[in-house]
Amino acid sequence: MVLERVAYGGGQTNWFACRSAADYLFVRSLLMPRSCVSVYLDGRIRGASYRPEAKAEILHIAKEEHDCVVGVRGVDLCRLQVEFIAGRDEMEEFEATLGDSSEVFFGSFPGRDDDGERAITFIVPDPDGVTRGRLTETRTSTSRPWSRVTRTTAPA
Repeated sequence: MVLERVAYGGGQTNWFACRSAADYLFVRSLLMPRSCVSVYLDGRIRGASYRPEAKAEILHIAKEEHDCVVGVRGVDLCRLQVEFIAGRDEMEEFEATLGDSSEVFFGSFPGRDDDGERAITFIVPDPDGVTRGRLTETRTSTSRPWSRVTRTTAPA
């Protein structure tokens, strides 16, 4: 799972689900310079067939966390079309848009974690190859207050 927090995008995010290294390379080509990108390797946003169990879990997360990130694959198959579900009414509206898609990706909105094992966060370099770091706030989950401030830079 890849989350791009678009630089100077006023809160805009882009979400991608990669099934292979080739998918990840394709997604890397779409990322915008100076965006803060987190790659989640631990399943915190998980994919599942849309069944009553998934719906119940989405509603549980929404109740506990105030909303739940829910996405379905878009036209290019890597990009997700994401909604933030806060309750049963929004869930019903979302269900009406599912169409033939039976796979959903869902979970709590993830933080900018960077432990090198479960998640990696970096800043996308500019076209000249220079990574211009910026201060970012890091949190470990949506239920905890901001825990630390770090300078995030791209891995070598």
